Amino acid sequence: MSASGRPGYGDGPGWLVLREGRTPRWGGEIRRRHVFARLAARTGARIVEDGWSDGGLRRATLGPVAGRLPVALGRRVARSPRPRFAASEKLREAVLRSAVALTDPAVVAVYDDPVAQAATLGIGMDRDWLATLASRQRQNVEAFRWLVVPTASFAELAGLPADRVIVGGNGTDTSVVRVGAWPSRPTIGVVSAAAPGRGLELLVEAARQARRELPDLQLRLWLVATNDDGRAYLDGLRATVGLDPWIEIATAAYERLGETLAEASALAIPHPPGAYMDVALPVKLFDSLAAGRPLVVTPRRETAAIVAGLDVGVVAAGDAASDFAAAITGLLADEPRTRAAGERARAAAEASFDWRVVGDRIAEEVLQREGGRQGSP
Repeated sequence: MSASGRPGYGDGPGWLVLREGRTPRWGGEIRRRHVFARLAARTGARIVEDGWSDGGLRRATLGPVAGRLPVALGRRVARSPRPRFAASEKLREAVLRSAVALTDPAVVAVYDDPVAQAATLGIGMDRDWLATLASRQRQNVEAFRWLVVPTASFAELAGLPADRVIVGGNGTDTSVVRVGAWPSRPTIGVVSAAAPGRGLELLVEAARQARRELPDLQLRLWLVATNDDGRAYLDGLRATVGLDPWIEIATAAYERLGETLAEASALAIPHPPGAYMDVALPVKLFDSLAAGRPLVVTPRRETAAIVAGLDVGVVAAGDAASDFAAAITGLLADEPRTRAAGERARAAAEASFDWRVVGDRIAEEVLQREGGRQGSP
């Protein structure tokens, strides 16, 4: 009998789960922390948080001394039994080499396609680096049996094999992101990476236009710069809005995200048009729901489907600043509508998008597929 209480799910060599070890600071780290947490709990897995390096993963499987031995690419070590391995992120070549040699690579989370993303966002990247990223994705797809993805449309765009895909969605931690008191003035906010291609300029212009009807409107931009390019972009944005006292740029620490987002009456996801944005499900969408605030979003397919389907905000009619401004004013001019949408948002986060719920769905699908395999790893 397995740790999950279901015959066969935890039998055999057991599981090894690689997840984010640091305290989460932004979307990718939050997802890497939680995506396989329920799988680990249900299988009694050994959790590894320092396995992102080749040596870290080898120490986790072989011990501190043997973990220093070299491993050849694609060559499996004669060591039985090998644990089934779940990785919350695609692995670099050296780490993947150890995973193939020392574990039974069962499932990996594939939540981005950096080559497609760079093309959509117009990010100039070195051609050799893009080739490295494409190779990393291809090698991980080849090495693992199952691929957990945010949406089926993402898997299709990334060219992933449909019969090996598990649609996991994305989530939030409703125990961390909680509902706070409503602001005294109408306020639109966004939490985002500080980078081009996120629609931040569109939001600023839309807010300027919306202030013609809502003169007390405030704009809060909670931005994080994850690299030097992001810091340069953030400096430029600060210079652009520096003379507008109703616009505030700050950061939002994850452990205080709920109280920070409570400063807004509604939260924005102003992603611009593009095939990649259409298939993405950003973590900020679910953190916004958990904060109990309605959303104003551009008509990106997967994001818009959740906002419209759950009636938790407004999808702009188009991608012009005037479209987004109309969506902002239409929502925030009606306070009862705004608050009711916020209540539905929190309820949806708790019922469907908390990482415990999302993680259980992922774990169940992984375990069912593993249980249906013939033979042992």
